[in-house]
Amino acid sequence: MGRVLVAGTGTGTGKTTVCLALAAALTRRGLRVAPFKVGPDFIDAALLGAVAGRPARALDPWMTSPDWVRASLARHEPPGGLALIEGMMGLFDGAGGPDDRGSAAEVARLTGTPVLLVVDARGVARSAGALALGFARFDPGLSLAGIIFNGVGGPAHRETLEAGVAPVGLPILGALPWDGALAIPERHLGLLTPEARALPADQVARLAAAAEAHLDLDRIVSIAAAAPPLPVPAEQETPPAGPPVRIALARDAAFSFYYQDNLDLLEASGAVLVAFSPLNDARLPAGLGGLYLGGGYPESEAAGLAGNASMREEVRRAVGAGLPVLAECGGFMYLCRAIEDDAGRRHPMVGIFDAVVRFPGPGTLAYCSVDLVHQSPLGPPGASLRGHEFHASSVLAPPPVRARAYRVRRLPAGGPESEGYLAQSALGSYLHLHWGSCPDVAGHFVATCRAHAQGRGVALPAGAGGSP
Repeated sequence: MGRVLVAGTGTGTGKTTVCLALAAALTRRGLRVAPFKVGPDFIDAALLGAVAGRPARALDPWMTSPDWVRASLARHEPPGGLALIEGMMGLFDGAGGPDDRGSAAEVARLTGTPVLLVVDARGVARSAGALALGFARFDPGLSLAGIIFNGVGGPAHRETLEAGVAPVGLPILGALPWDGALAIPERHLGLLTPEARALPADQVARLAAAAEAHLDLDRIVSIAAAAPPLPVPAEQETPPAGPPVRIALARDAAFSFYYQDNLDLLEASGAVLVAFSPLNDARLPAGLGGLYLGGGYPESEAAGLAGNASMREEVRRAVGAGLPVLAECGGFMYLCRAIEDDAGRRHPMVGIFDAVVRFPGPGTLAYCSVDLVHQSPLGPPGASLRGHEFHASSVLAPPPVRARAYRVRRLPAGGPESEGYLAQSALGSYLHLHWGSCPDVAGHFVATCRAHAQGRGVALPAGAGGSP
């Protein structure tokens, strides 16, 4: 049926609220909604996926490539349904620098997707017309299909907004009133995740009702249907290089940040992903060839993770026995010796990496390009990937390390730095890598896990130590 991209004039305009309301209402109408999120963010994507009832996928031309973005959207746009894409920051804000690379605008241009512009109506009236005019004229190559106001004060306010925008010639597709009950709670790193029960059923119902009452859903669906079809690339599936291998995937209130594309690539390479909870399970799943610990909020669940001593010991013994482990951001924190909270309390963690992580710490947010420089569970030296780093903690006084897996450059113009801590059979890092930038690493990780399951072990570089 088509696709639309919901973008904002900036951060905090309410585009997530509008997207969630659209997903809730259209799903209730029986329409299949495939959710997507521009940029590297996990949290908005997870919320949108939870409401739409299917995993949301990242569309990030900088982390992956324009071809990857077009192919992903073409493959997963549902027949007879609608692809709903949430933008990032403001419409033209991307990875940084002099252009809009990685922005919602670039994704819209690459895919011929019509854009619905969300304008925050709080504190403005007729001036909304000047704002809309600027966005409409800034990029003539963009298909700006209409405006949605968010946070409208009442009927008189809406009339003034509409009068201000009328000379621009863009249709008004709706106006959500200000309603604190529709707002999505936030905490550090962004919005609350579905695992934190940020969207109970009654809030989803309110979002759907608000969309039905205040958005022109029929016209929005018609705009989506008018998007030009994307050619679906021919599938070039390569059979897995060996038997299936079980890889445990941490999923609970502490760990939930995964790119769905990465999980798909693992499964295509022969992985059988087995979810488990480091918070609540006493033991790892049986018969594992590997372990994937994603990001999330271990700092918020530090007491619970520390209290589950049996799981911490299970993971410690498994790594000691050579189980390949990939730990990203929050997963890396879990493998450190302890997490120190804002009161100075130290909560013991697994202890694979001899370091203490402090929360809160200096915040870090950056796109990263990565070169593999040492043998690791992701493969041999030589591969290049892209990803991002986003955390509000820091490692306290890391001692010297003898080998690191990554050479990293952070945007906009950071020099090369060593990252990717190696200890025994584990690779830990603050970085979240999108494997669409180098799909072969998924096969390497599965092959490493398969070798362990078959008793052939993992060869890490000489001198790989346990201290980051």
